[in-house]
Amino acid sequence: MATRIHPTKSLLIATTIEILDEKLPGEIAVDEILEKSGISKGSLYHHFEDLGELLEVAQVERYAAWVDRSVSAIVAMLAKVKSREDLVNGLKLITRFTQDPAYSKTRFQRARAIAAAEHNPRFAKRLAEEQKRLTDALIDLINEARNKGFYASDFDAHAGAVLVQAYTLGMIVDDFVDDKMDPEEWYKLIDMVVDRVFLV
Repeated sequence: MATRIHPTKSLLIATTIEILDEKLPGEIAVDEILEKSGISKGSLYHHFEDLGELLEVAQVERYAAWVDRSVSAIVAMLAKVKSREDLVNGLKLITRFTQDPAYSKTRFQRARAIAAAEHNPRFAKRLAEEQKRLTDALIDLINEARNKGFYASDFDAHAGAVLVQAYTLGMIVDDFVDDKMDPEEWYKLIDMVVDRVFLV
């Protein structure tokens, strides 16, 4: 049975996530969170070691929400796959869902969280749990597709799962330039890689 989160702690996290949608973590002060949530400083420090821990937990929650959306899309797609063509079409939809230009802000948030974890073991541990969930879901997808004969038997599922995430997040390099590529050309390139490298 899952442990229920304390309502005060939950409100602090939700409030911090809301503020993070508008500000960078380093721009957020304790007083802003307390004022917006209506929670006392004593209650905040009862649930969190410091402001840094609250910001970390809120960023991990946002990261987890993205993971949950992605995993749900993968599971729903895989449940319908009956043929190689079904899988190709399903993967095309997943590519467009995860790499839509509208998710530019999400890519920046993910990249910022990953970078912040580099020198913060506490944050890295929390973030790694969510990252592992996504990687494991992709590994399961690849293994299931391989069991159905759609992937080569020597295709390494773990390496494939990391590659998928790398090119999904990697689109961030085009998110902040003026002369952006045509998203459709990106999708077509990924479709080609998936079809010719991943599948048999």
